[in-house]
Amino acid sequence: MFAKKNKMIETGKTAAHACGSTRYVTRADLVRSAAMLGAAYTFNDSAPADERVLHGQFDTLRLRPGLILHAACVQDLRTMATSNQLDPGVKIVLLVDGATDLSFGHHRFQLGPCGADPAQRGGGALVNLAEEDLFSRRWQAGRAERKVSLTLTPEWMEEGGLATHGDHGALRAFCREHLSRRPWTLSARARGLARQILEPASFLPGLERLRLEARCIELAAEALGAIGDAGPARGGLRAVDRRRLCRLEELLRAAGNAEMSMAGIARELGTNPVSLQALTRQAWGCSVFGRLRTLRLERARDALLDGASVGEAAAVAGYAAATNFATAYRKHFGTTPRQAARTRTDCEFVAMAR
Repeated sequence: MFAKKNKMIETGKTAAHACGSTRYVTRADLVRSAAMLGAAYTFNDSAPADERVLHGQFDTLRLRPGLILHAACVQDLRTMATSNQLDPGVKIVLLVDGATDLSFGHHRFQLGPCGADPAQRGGGALVNLAEEDLFSRRWQAGRAERKVSLTLTPEWMEEGGLATHGDHGALRAFCREHLSRRPWTLSARARGLARQILEPASFLPGLERLRLEARCIELAAEALGAIGDAGPARGGLRAVDRRRLCRLEELLRAAGNAEMSMAGIARELGTNPVSLQALTRQAWGCSVFGRLRTLRLERARDALLDGASVGEAAAVAGYAAATNFATAYRKHFGTTPRQAARTRTDCEFVAMAR
């Protein structure tokens, strides 16, 4: 009821590993995947549509309107070149392992720790397409990559409050210029966020999709921070920020197991997803999802103390597997779920003995 009222449920959607399951990717799969980003996907050679060209985990997800994630942990099976026409938007690309060779318009990027250009190995691609333009990729049989690519459409930038924010003059100029690019040296935090995006799914579908959306928004903010004039250093919290945080805490506690989105949460609080993530980082030292995860772990602990099984407590916390729940529980509380259950049993035994 709460989520429907505040339009934070996205029905009919499921979430899994950002990259999908391990599989062979065919030429036809590539064409279908690329349709979300543009049109006219072409190969520089001829072969059947069902020819296998990649092996690994590969997927393109529209996390919400205007925010598109492409995640890949794959190995090329062919040496060839491909291209397609991309729709306008800010493009953010980084590799955590391997190498890739790609271009946006006339800008070429040879990225990754194993990239051919040593000068680009520690960097990512940050390019704006103010209009449609060509994307190309040069393939090499046997080459592997673990890659995260984000597309932020002009509509997403407007809704997110970035393109028109008074403190973001440099960003507004960047978004107006076609094929503008900025040097982006990857920080440890950017690499860490990318690795988290590529992690296998640990949570139930609704929570997993929120996790991916939150991580992608954080990564986008990290990348866009390279465009300078990102805003003045912040001091203490304003009264409106404190009220917003109190309301956010109420929303997260009341949400239960409802499926939520960053866009819906931010809309309910009268702000945008990027600003909301920045606020919680400043005030709480964690993301919106991080706070929600803590609240759900605390709820799971209460369930264990009330007699729930480990599997039932895992579902309360939003985890799809009890093993992942146990790992997160031990990391957060310093004890295992079974030990918590034993503590409850011991307390009951002592009470009966009295």
